[in-house]
Amino acid sequence: MIAIAAMRVRAARRRRRARRRGGIAVLALGMLGCGAAPPPAPPPPKVVDAAPVQAKVDPGPTSVDGEIGGLNEEAIESAFASLGVQDCLAQGSHKLREIGGAFTLKIRINREGSARWAYLSASTLGDRDTEKCLLDRARAKSWPKPLGGDGIAEKGFEIDPQRKPVMLEEKRLKIEVAKARAAAAQCRRGVRGAFFATLYVRPNGRVAAAGVAPPSEKGEDVADCMVEAIRKVKFRPAGARAGKVSFEIR
Repeated sequence: MIAIAAMRVRAARRRRRARRRGGIAVLALGMLGCGAAPPPAPPPPKVVDAAPVQAKVDPGPTSVDGEIGGLNEEAIESAFASLGVQDCLAQGSHKLREIGGAFTLKIRINREGSARWAYLSASTLGDRDTEKCLLDRARAKSWPKPLGGDGIAEKGFEIDPQRKPVMLEEKRLKIEVAKARAAAAQCRRGVRGAFFATLYVRPNGRVAAAGVAPPSEKGEDVADCMVEAIRKVKFRPAGARAGKVSFEIR
């Protein structure tokens, strides 16, 4: 009886061990199955149509129509260089070796490349003939065509005279300058702003040459009249050489 009971106990133990081995095998197979079959790939990202990107292009000077357009700086500089400034100054120097100074030429250029107007916005040349020679050349010249409307070109020059004049102080010529201002003021014709006059006085007190820079292009004819009026005024002699004086006319 004892032997039979012992045999039953051993059989029960074998069955329990078999059941445990079976569970372990199932678990191992499950683990092997996970390694053999990788997880499914994630779904592809959703594609959204975007608006096309517009490339930024620099068109250069603005092409929008307007009163003032753009000008090519290099082309304008080259045009000024070929204006023939020295030729005009050479003509003036034949008359008076002291002629020289600084001036600024201002031009409005239309879309065809022609000067709509030109004037000297500043000048201490002191010779209207030289000034008008420069202006005539500027008006006759073909200029670079502006883009988007009329263009404004402006350039300053400084010219040394062949012989330096005696620089006269306005305060030492109060009476003469006052007479010149009064005479020139009769020419104003409603043009507003300050005119700037420069003149050369000979050793005998007579005006050898005179020039006037107007406040705008509207004052060109007025400047001609003012120069004629100033030339009639006699000044105090400057000495052995020609003297030079400048003053405003308001």
